[in-house]
Amino acid sequence: MTDAVDRHLAGFPDRQRKALESTRATVHRALPAAEETISYGMPTFTIGGVAVLGFDGFTHHNSLFPYSGRVVSLVRAELPDYPTSKGTIQFPPEAAFPAGLLRTILRQRLAEINDSFPKKSREMKQFFANGALKVTGRVRDGREQGPWRWYRSDGSLLRCGTFRRGERVGAWTTYGPDGEPTATTTY
Repeated sequence: MTDAVDRHLAGFPDRQRKALESTRATVHRALPAAEETISYGMPTFTIGGVAVLGFDGFTHHNSLFPYSGRVVSLVRAELPDYPTSKGTIQFPPEAAFPAGLLRTILRQRLAEINDSFPKKSREMKQFFANGALKVTGRVRDGREQGPWRWYRSDGSLLRCGTFRRGERVGAWTTYGPDGEPTATTTY
């Protein structure tokens, strides 16, 4: 939890602030590895520098911003009493967003983020369900290229190695949960 988000939420009336803090806590439980920041003037959760979900309060409602019109469309039918727009879901100012539906939105958004890789820059990343980085590397012509790193869901390094045109090359090292190398294989 960040001081900037705490300060932002402190400006709301008590009931609305509590509803926003409860919504925030649900996201923290679902994505404990996510980082919290202020983006576009609102509290936002990110993973690997990618915005997953923003939320904020307004005079007559609170809003979720999943940074995805597709995700809003997928859950719209489950929200008959909640006004939606292309990228926003509004909910009452005095009530937290329903936790089960929020977890569904986060799962959908995480899948969408994973599906967005590789990027045009050839960057490749994948994330675990808790928001922790799972793998990072680059691709060229659809094949792994250069250094790659794999992580455990707790964020600790599992393995690292290098590819050349999709083939393993050089030393590949596997690490134990304590961060110490446990095996090295040379290709």
